Amino acid sequence: MSLTIVTTQKGDGWALITMSSPGSSPGGLNKLGTDTLIPLLAEIRTNLSDGCRCLGITGVGDSFAVGADLKEIYSLTPATAREFSDLGNSIFRLLENSEALVVAGINGFCLGGGLDLALAADWRVATSRSVFGHPGADLGLITGFGGTQRLPRLIGARRAATWLFTAEKIGAAEAYAAGLLQEISSEGEFQNVLMKRIRAFADLSPEWIRDVKQRFKSYCDGWGDGRINSGDLTKSHQRAPGGAPESMADDVSH
Repeated sequence: MSLTIVTTQKGDGWALITMSSPGSSPGGLNKLGTDTLIPLLAEIRTNLSDGCRCLGITGVGDSFAVGADLKEIYSLTPATAREFSDLGNSIFRLLENSEALVVAGINGFCLGGGLDLALAADWRVATSRSVFGHPGADLGLITGFGGTQRLPRLIGARRAATWLFTAEKIGAAEAYAAGLLQEISSEGEFQNVLMKRIRAFADLSPEWIRDVKQRFKSYCDGWGDGRINSGDLTKSHQRAPGGAPESMADDVSH
């Protein structure tokens, strides 16, 4: 199994975290297993504590991220499944509640837990080749990372239900029209567009960023009961086909 590597590039008031899986095939599918989430959380914490005003997260290869490794998921017990869910949710809540603007740079597959990670960002820019979705319906799995709540908040309940219940793969143009993305770029211009956005946000006043994020979050938390449920992963101890607990993160590789 190829490991997904997490590295960071830093500049004046900004940082860009990059996930890569150079040994995987095809083309690098970045998986959000425990061995990725732990260093990802560490990098996020370090950069936020350093006073980063804009934090970018991106992936190289054929994906931004494609969710968890199903081999790991199938081995989880109800107790370790909850631990895995809590680890992922600690990252997403940290991003949402941070005083930095978070930009997700997406070039390729953004599926399952990878989509959940992008949903925790404040701004999403993607290439025209990018593909989005939650394949859980095809796998008998439910994401444990809050995507069942964040997605309808962002794009509306009816459209989110269609994406979740059908496991449909969504192209970048449709994702933009649905409100998931703020920007689309060509693959050739992607890095320039991403870095231009990150640097522009890093030039903003940290007090302004903090206040706007707090006000925006207060508005968004008024949707539904205002809570992201971290218990999806362990709500059911029943087993899906193949022996996997029904409530798990998912992966493009199946």
